[in-house]
Amino acid sequence: MLRRRVVQMLVLLIVVSLLLSPPARPAAASTAALLRAQAAPLDPAELATWLEPLIEEQMAAAHIPGAVFLLVQDGQIAYARAFGLADLAQQTPVNVESSLWRVMSLSKPVTAVALMQLAEQGKLDLHADANTYLRSYRLPEAFGQPITADQLLTHSAGLDWDLDDIGTAAAKPADLVGNARFLNDHPPARVFPPGQQTLYSNAAFNLAGQMVEDISGVPFAEYIDRNIFQPLGMTRSSFVQPPPQPAGLVTGYEFDGENHQPVPLPLWQDPPSRSLTATAPDMARFMLALLGGGSPILSPDAAASLLDTHFTYREGTPGVAYGWDVVTRPGVAGVWKDGAAAGALSRIVLLPEDGIGFFLAYNLDDGFGLGNAVMAEFLDRRFPVAPHLAPSQPGAAERGQALAGVYRLTDYSRQTVAKLLRLPWPDYPQVTAQADGRLLVQFGPDAATNHELVEIAPRYYRTSDGEMDYVFWEEEPGRPAGFAVGAWVTEKVAWYDTGQAHMLMLVAFAAIFLGSAVAGTVIGLRHPPASRLSRRGLWLLTATAALNFTFLVTFFLVLQWVVSGAANVDFAIGMPTWMTALVALPLLTTALTVGLIVVGLLGWRRRAWSGRGLAFYGLFTGVCLLFIPWLNYWNLFGFRW
Repeated sequence: MLRRRVVQMLVLLIVVSLLLSPPARPAAASTAALLRAQAAPLDPAELATWLEPLIEEQMAAAHIPGAVFLLVQDGQIAYARAFGLADLAQQTPVNVESSLWRVMSLSKPVTAVALMQLAEQGKLDLHADANTYLRSYRLPEAFGQPITADQLLTHSAGLDWDLDDIGTAAAKPADLVGNARFLNDHPPARVFPPGQQTLYSNAAFNLAGQMVEDISGVPFAEYIDRNIFQPLGMTRSSFVQPPPQPAGLVTGYEFDGENHQPVPLPLWQDPPSRSLTATAPDMARFMLALLGGGSPILSPDAAASLLDTHFTYREGTPGVAYGWDVVTRPGVAGVWKDGAAAGALSRIVLLPEDGIGFFLAYNLDDGFGLGNAVMAEFLDRRFPVAPHLAPSQPGAAERGQALAGVYRLTDYSRQTVAKLLRLPWPDYPQVTAQADGRLLVQFGPDAATNHELVEIAPRYYRTSDGEMDYVFWEEEPGRPAGFAVGAWVTEKVAWYDTGQAHMLMLVAFAAIFLGSAVAGTVIGLRHPPASRLSRRGLWLLTATAALNFTFLVTFFLVLQWVVSGAANVDFAIGMPTWMTALVALPLLTTALTVGLIVVGLLGWRRRAWSGRGLAFYGLFTGVCLLFIPWLNYWNLFGFRW
């Protein structure tokens, strides 16, 4: 899970133009006219002529064994096609009707429907304190503001990024502890004031699922089955783990460059956010229930509200619906959601105004290359845009200069050791201001991935192709804090907080500790100090330097091992014993640093040091003191996961 997420984040940064090319209504204040082509009913035969070759080409390039694509239109399944194999060892082909898919985060829209049902029944106020309804877990007080169900469903509750958390899965069914206990054992950290920004959070939907259980008095999976799956006829769908009807379960895979390796079905400790398994026809029933303007599970008004934008960084621009991201292509009203983990990827796109939706699932993690390609081509063909961008506004050049700098994706852990996975990231993106007031956003050396932005209004920009809107915001006047493109959010980074700066710090610390360990050893063996106190201080210095160097090098190698994909440790099951021992080293070296200070002060008072020895000892102790906040910044100071 850890390594998959790092690789996926890097891929998403490079292919952002594909991922974010889905978009919604232009802002009311916009001065640019964006034309939407009139969309006629979709012809399944025409769809097949371009879709099937595209999927087959992408599958071959990424070594994807199997996939399914299903389109609903006008209240029925209009097109469905299976591709390839569901299981390589058994040579089982994918079957549209019976193949059972692990759809992971497509669980979240189902959980959102359950909360919406309770709100419709008057049992829940979506804008009230969530603690009013939670019985099995209590959200901690923070920032002087409560968290609401509305904020949980839009990922704007201010909870920490948790997709890389360690110990989120069980090795066997008997080890599953249940969502309530998991929340209490792994309480989600509150890192931002609620309602201010989005940060994707499994914990938010685990809390939403717990609210469903606590309000209804019925176990979450049972509530979903009674109130959503049974009324819709979704007979093969379940949040229960392992699936109660496992026949046809598709095998997930990883590809190591030569062979496909099967990935076991995860047993998640937090089912409301990601444990759903379902067939393609069942997902079609769910899509139709939300597209039909009323269904056995939600009234027309509730269904429309579910898919409406409930959080955005600027009024009139795309943002987040309840359990869905809002599509960001100009002139198109729609939502989308995907799920990924353990060799299973899936995506749904819904266009309510057209009564159209599609479900795509496949069984190898390609960083959503196939999903992005299908989504982009589908929207390009259905909703071509003709951009008519106005020239830059007066003062745009000056305003643009204030926005220039390095920005970073906000999707990383702030409270756990998983934050270290951010260290290998390149610093994306770089924003530079042009003389004519336009901004250039550079995602890397490939010019094809870069975006040129034209100002629509202060701190509001549109790409020159007219397909995406960028919204910048400020911490205070003149101090930009970040920008968002729909639900894709960044933060501005100070020069000393870039990946390059922290890598230089790591190298500098390692070099100093190695040099000090070698120097201390040589001095101790060839020219030992005269006094016993100074000799002890020298060996304490040498031991501290050696342990710090060993920790840095070992942890860096482990990090590279994980990020490269070579690691065969399942961190989702828990922290390995050897890793626990490794992260205990900073606690030991911190205690030794305290000892360095004590011995140094005693030696200085007793004049046990030579001037040169005291300078060497003092400088090294100072570096050790600086090392402690650096370790704490990366959550390496103690057991944090």
